[in-house]
Amino acid sequence: MSATTRNAGGVRVGDRDPVGRARATGRRGIRIGPVGIRFRRRAAIVTLVLLVLTTAVGTVGMFTGTLDFPPDRVWAALRGDGTRIENLVLLDGRLARVALGALVGLLLGISGALTQTLTRNPIASPDILGVTAGAGLFAVVFVTNPAALSAVGIPVRVGLPTAAVLGASVTTGLILALSWRVGFDGFRLVLVGLGVNAIAIAGTSWLLTRATLEEAAVAQRWLTGSLDGAEPADLWIAAPFALLGVVACVRLAAPLHSVRLGRELAAGLGARPAVVEASALGVAVVLAAAAVAVAGPIGFVAFVAPQAAMRLFGTAGPPPLAAGLTGALLVTAADLTAQRLPVEVPVGVVTSVVGAPALLLLLARYARRTHA
Repeated sequence: MSATTRNAGGVRVGDRDPVGRARATGRRGIRIGPVGIRFRRRAAIVTLVLLVLTTAVGTVGMFTGTLDFPPDRVWAALRGDGTRIENLVLLDGRLARVALGALVGLLLGISGALTQTLTRNPIASPDILGVTAGAGLFAVVFVTNPAALSAVGIPVRVGLPTAAVLGASVTTGLILALSWRVGFDGFRLVLVGLGVNAIAIAGTSWLLTRATLEEAAVAQRWLTGSLDGAEPADLWIAAPFALLGVVACVRLAAPLHSVRLGRELAAGLGARPAVVEASALGVAVVLAAAAVAVAGPIGFVAFVAPQAAMRLFGTAGPPPLAAGLTGALLVTAADLTAQRLPVEVPVGVVTSVVGAPALLLLLARYARRTHA
């Protein structure tokens, strides 16, 4: 029988049949009633490995720390039977930190994958394009002017995330306004973004020189990117945005694949490139802003996660959901490493140590290709 022979029901047996037998391309399927799902074996295995590793890292983070708790007391706290100090340290402290790290990594990974897909540039990410720098600039304005903001009744817990989201939105609008010429151009967007990024960093540095020592210390620690001090309330901020990112990835998967092939071909396939690009960029900015709002600008995760996911999953472009899973593992592992160093450092320091060499290697690789 040919690989594309149709059965009596008109289904291409070699391509996909009702019981989900393997295709010649290595894809497999699951069918539950009228719902059918296709997946690649490699993608399924790598996804499972990423989930297991992230869970393992989170478990180590829960069971180890400055204060030692027996495993049975950790499980008791997770079941809701812990003492006050156990609940405070394990649930409000360690569990909130691990969960927030995974959510922030998911947000940054998806945001970076969407940005790199739209610009068709592997070094494009919200932290390189200036989105996170703009969020940081507005957050520093908030930190260095506490009296003015408290006078209008804005608490720090609400004001800092709000300032970060506002800064990311304003910066993105400025980048788009300066780079838009009749249509969307990824190369011009990257160039303008780099310029805006430099301006935002310079503005932040100027504000820090005028701040008091206490204000500068608070701002500098936040600007490095840190999960220290994570609280359950932060999860309520990050979780809805993570859900938004997952839903957006599912809805935009097919249109983004068409746009990746070219605007003309995408239009011929029935997609609306301008709408798809605007929607994907909007989602990327919102997710990056949410991550910055709760943890500060954790550097290089949005750049490294999509590139690592593309190689792990063997895809032609950065896969957003896979990049989110990779980002979750990167941030949780980096934060665990940051806590176990002789002197605890913010998680952003560890991700920068890993991400900066990766960026240099990628730039060197593309330079060799250009001169080959």
